[in-house]
Amino acid sequence: MEKNIYAISYKLKRELHHKILSTVGIVLLFFLVVSFLMSFIIFPIENKSDSMSPDLPSGSYEFVSPLMTNPERGDVILMSNYKNENIGSFKRFLRTLASFISLRKWQPFETYPTAGTRPVLRRVVGMPGDTIYIDRYVVFIKGAGDNHFLTEFEVSDSKYNAKILVPPTGWDPDFGAKSSIQQITLGADEYFVLGDDRLSAADSRVWGPVKHSQILGKALVLYFPFNKFKFL
Repeated sequence: MEKNIYAISYKLKRELHHKILSTVGIVLLFFLVVSFLMSFIIFPIENKSDSMSPDLPSGSYEFVSPLMTNPERGDVILMSNYKNENIGSFKRFLRTLASFISLRKWQPFETYPTAGTRPVLRRVVGMPGDTIYIDRYVVFIKGAGDNHFLTEFEVSDSKYNAKILVPPTGWDPDFGAKSSIQQITLGADEYFVLGDDRLSAADSRVWGPVKHSQILGKALVLYFPFNKFKFL
């Protein structure tokens, strides 16, 4: 006697196939929804350097929203590579598609780890129209229409910590991230960004102001390590 009930019952076999297809469909739908959310609404990134310490230490993970690309003073942004990548539009499309499917874990045709090509977290210190100068790592800002310079902490509503240490003996103040820069005035589409570790971070002191088009999103929360959880 046939012991496999699905071999003798066409109705039960159809129900089994329907359950399997339904389960597969739900899993695929869940994957697509998560992929969409993490590609276009909010996604995690790993901060792999100390350039944003002490507030965002190396090895920490942050959630970034690509919907928020109009930062306020003091916001932490994810900005695109400031060196141009000479890849065609078709390869760029394939990269975007692969990034979407893999939840941003795989991006073909990328030029990493070439220095200066990886998207980085930086803090927005200067807004369009600001006049800025830096004296011994201290940032002074005069907003458009203002008459006096104030420090970055006096003009920002955001509370954050900048790592400004006395350079070691023999340190060249003009090596890498400069300790001082002359006055510059930002254009209508320009932002001045800095790493919180002012002694060693590569930022607008090296690259110059960044364009709005380079802003990939705003960092919203540091969620790992869990004991350092905080909103940014």
